[in-house]
Amino acid sequence: MGQADEINLLNRARKGDDTAREALYQTYFAGNKQVRNLLAREIRDPADREDILHDAWLSLIRSGAEFRGESRLQTFIYRVVQIAILQKHRHDRAAREDKMVRLSFDFEGEQRERELAIQDYQFDRVEAGATAEKLYALLPEPLRTAFRLRLSDELSYEEIAAATHAPVNTVATRIFKARALLAKLFGKKAPREGN
Repeated sequence: MGQADEINLLNRARKGDDTAREALYQTYFAGNKQVRNLLAREIRDPADREDILHDAWLSLIRSGAEFRGESRLQTFIYRVVQIAILQKHRHDRAAREDKMVRLSFDFEGEQRERELAIQDYQFDRVEAGATAEKLYALLPEPLRTAFRLRLSDELSYEEIAAATHAPVNTVATRIFKARALLAKLFGKKAPREGN
């Protein structure tokens, strides 16, 4: 199809010609290998890909943006789809913006506050290591180190005592206090000492 034919097809589609609209969609959107590859690289969910494809098609038809034939229509449409993908990414990012929650707690007779970022995760999985680090960050030292060594590194109390140069009894107390503090922060019943 020559450039004059492409301009004509787009103009007819914008004027409401159903045949031109269908041809435009099938040839330059659904049937365009470059556009399909772009969507596959950028968007994981096939349903979202179809939505973006349809939104980009509607945007092109409803848009007053002039296609003068200085490039191929396929190149122009590729850019329209790129813009639709960027809009989707921006929308998704805004939907899961961090929200801060202020937590107040009593630690060894002292009132403390922490801010915790609560995110609206809309992913297939949450990175366990990153989540653990956020929990550890809530704990003051030396509780944090003892708790991290116990949970993440799976060290015994004796190994933690050797690593931190603290008595085993102190290590056990620090881990107990860390568990109790996290339980209090998240509204759970505190563990009993010795568990």
